[in-house]
Parts: sequence; structure tokens; C-alpha cells
Amino acid sequence: MPFNKKNFFIFLIFITIFRIYYIWQGPFDLSADEAHYWEWSRRLDLSYYSKGPAIAYIIAFFTKIGGNNEVSVRLGSVIIAVIVSLILFALAREIFDSERAGFFAGLMPSLTPLYAAGSVLMTTDAPLILFWGLTIYFFRKAVREEKIANCKLQIANFKSNIQNPQSKIWWYLVGVSIGIGLLSKYTMALIFPCLFLYLFFSKEDRFWFRKKEPYIAVLISLFIFSPVIIWNSQQDWVTVRHTMGHAHVERGFMLSGVSLVEFLSSQLGLLTPFIFLISMYGIFKTGVIGFKQWKKDYLLLFLTSVPVFLFFLFKSLQAEVEANWAAPAYFTVFASIGIYEYLYTKKMAKIIFAISLFIGFLTVMVTYFPGLLKFVGIRNLEAKAPINRIIAWKELGLKVGDIYHDMSRKNEAFIFSDTYQMASELAFYVPKNPVTYNINLGDRRMNQYDIWGGFNTLKGKDAVYVKGGDAELDILVENAFKSCEKEPIFNSYRGNLIVRKATIYRCYDFKGIDTKYVNTY
Repeated sequence: MPFNKKNFFIFLIFITIFRIYYIWQGPFDLSADEAHYWEWSRRLDLSYYSKGPAIAYIIAFFTKIGGNNEVSVRLGSVIIAVIVSLILFALAREIFDSERAGFFAGLMPSLTPLYAAGSVLMTTDAPLILFWGLTIYFFRKAVREEKIANCKLQIANFKSNIQNPQSKIWWYLVGVSIGIGLLSKYTMALIFPCLFLYLFFSKEDRFWFRKKEPYIAVLISLFIFSPVIIWNSQQDWVTVRHTMGHAHVERGFMLSGVSLVEFLSSQLGLLTPFIFLISMYGIFKTGVIGFKQWKKDYLLLFLTSVPVFLFFLFKSLQAEVEANWAAPAYFTVFASIGIYEYLYTKKMAKIIFAISLFIGFLTVMVTYFPGLLKFVGIRNLEAKAPINRIIAWKELGLKVGDIYHDMSRKNEAFIFSDTYQMASELAFYVPKNPVTYNINLGDRRMNQYDIWGGFNTLKGKDAVYVKGGDAELDILVENAFKSCEKEPIFNSYRGNLIVRKATIYRCYDFKGIDTKYVNTY
């Protein structure tokens, strides 16, 4: 099969149809984060406690069209995955002047568990990767168009410092893309030092530091990001406090070899060891050639990936780093896979490359269909993380819905839980999507439910209180109601396995919570 543009588009069509069908008929309910972002989409705002508003608006757009269901919530991630692959195809094809390089660059995300899962789960990483990639594509166009224009002007005996108007447009698109990326996830801010490093090291493009366009692009990005700043100024800068706490800034400088090993292990798992290694070799080779021969495109690939990876690598020495935080680093890593065109004459390189892609394919199949592991003796996966986090929510929602609607016939009732995960899943899976609440008993971080509040308006109402596992009633909750009755423990089964357990209480006549909310950011 020739690895050309036509076959790449055929592959994209096939994989997109598969992803939509998988979401529609697949075994997995919304993850807790997806359900929580859907909750945001019901209350559109300038920003939210832990993230910018982009994901809420994307979900709101598709659920407005298709209703509150898994396909509508996740359709944005499927479309984004297509665009990301197209950008990678175009970027690698242009840089390496090869449709085969573009084919494999666009293919790589579909062969890694990290990106494959991200193509069917609607998380903030999806729009982040999209606008990270668009920014790099627009940036390359901005600096490249200027070079092309100058060459033409020199040929025509004009002064070479006359600027190409088209490059201005690309610079403005860079600013727009960065701004929307920041609205998606704050990791997007790492693109600034990456592009700075490129302009610093690229001899041909260093003159841009003396031009106004890059600075206008920065101002555009900050203007687009300004709603988040405005919202935070109205909310006592909760996002800043949360981010600093999440990054463990209060710990100061410390070394942790354990978290470093965990981070590297997670990257091997999310990309598969073979793809991780060939990708690292590819980007390393790209950087070596870029610096030795001053190839600006190679420098761009290297400097928009390696600094990000190294940032989180060193960060993992100080504290735990989530496995997906380094995801943007792999965008241009995948584009640099085209460097294997340079090595493709070597038989061993072909064999290693083919084996890596095949293992990636098998791993992604297991990601989509974990039940396949039963054929190699790995069983009872449904009761283990992470599978048990995304199944049986619908069953629990129906059970809670029956109790909630039964209680609502006698007196107005509401639903609440002690975790935002449970509250969000119930909001989505209880029939008719009622408003739910997340009580803060002082033993958890602050979250978006605390900002929404609303408990003070519920006095006199009855409630359904839901906790994960077989749990006793919290004393503060018990004192907040005239009485509470414990329902039989809810168990959801897959075969003989209990995959979800929850405790449900019927609580009557809410009197108010006798506690202060604890702002643990």
C-alpha cells in the first residue's frame, strides 16, 4: 500500500467512523472529569475553578445539537483528533517534502494509548493539543512566508526589508491560536518559551525580535485569555491558588527519585516503549541535524517538544507529575518521525519502525477493548482501575433516579454527594439531569461546586445523599437533616464481579450545614 495522501484520508475516514461508533456502542460511561466538564457546559461562564472555559463551550455546542448523551459530549474530541492528524500530515509533509513522512506523522497519534484515548474522551487535553499544533503550524508559516517574500523581492531588485503582508496574518493567527489554547488548558503557556528559543537559535529568524508582529501576537493571545483573568479577579484568584497547590509550589525545592521514575514509566506506558524510544530517537536526530546544519524546520520541531518534556521531567524531581501533562511535547515529536525518511535506506531501521507501529496498534486495541487481555490470562479488569472508573455509572444513575423521583412526589428534593466526581456523574446519568450538589465537609480540595454553592437555598427540602463504597453517614450530614434512612447497598455487577458499590441515604427536612467551607485549593 502506498503511503500517500489518498490512503491517509481513507485511513482518517475509517478511524473516525470507528471512533464515533465506539462511543455510541462502547462499554464505557463518561469519566468523572468528562461529566464534570459537562456540568460546566450547563453553566457557561468566563472561566472555571481549575481550567479555562473552552471545553465547556465545545461540549455545550455539541450537546445543544445532539442532546445530553455520550456521543454529543465526546464528539468534539473525535473531530479534534481528525484535525490534529491533518495538521501533523501537512507539517511533516512540508518539512520533509514527503507524503510518506506526512502519512506516518498523522498516523502516530492513533497508535499511542495517550492520543487514542484522547480521541474518544472529551478532556482538556484535546483542545490543548489542537491549538498547540495550530500555533506551531501558523508560526512556521509566519516565519517562512517572510523568507519567501524576501527572496522574491531580492530577485526583483527590491529592498529585502520590505515586509510581506501575508506573514502578518499568520502572526495574528498565532496569537489567536495561543489565546484559545490558554482558554483550553494553562499548559499552553509553555509555547511562549518554546517559540522564544526558536527565534533565539534560528539565525535567519532572529530579526523578528525587532519586529512588532510577535509582540502583537502575544497581546492578541492575552486579550483572548482576559476573560479568565477577569473571572479570577472576581473569585479571589482561586485558579492561581489551585494551580500553585497542584504544582506543589509550597514544598519548595526538593528531590524525589520515585516521582521521576513514575513519570518516565508513565510516558513509556502512554506511548508504548517502542514508540517512545523511536520517537525520542527521531526528535534527538532532528535536533542534532537542526543545530549542526542550521535547518530551521528541524529546530522548530526540536524546540517545541524537548523543552516541554524536560520541564516536566525536572518537575517530576520535585513532586508527582500527572502522566498526561507532557502530552503537548509529543505533537512535534510525532511530526519529527519523518526523519526516518533520512534513515529509511537502512533495513534494520525499517524493521524496528514496523515492529514499533505494530506493537502500538496492538496496545491501542487493548486500550479500546481491555477484555482482550483475558486471552493472555489477565482477568477481572472491570473491578480494577482505571476501568472501574468509567463503567456502571448509568446503572447507579438509574437507581438514584428512582429514589429521587419517588421522594420528589412527596416533597421537593435534591441530590448531593461528598465528591465532585459522584455529583457530576449523577447529574448526567440520573434521568432528566437534575441539578446536583457537592458538599464540602472540610476534608477535600475546593472545586467548582463550592463556587456555585446553593446549599443555603435548599432548607426544608428532602435529599438523596450518595457516597462511594459501603460508607457510614457523616455526622455533619446527619445533623443537617431531621432524619436519614440508609438504602440497601448498591452493587453493580459484571458477571460475578462487583464493579461499583455505593451507599444511598434518604434524608428528610434539610436544616442547613453547620460547618464552614474549607478553601483547600
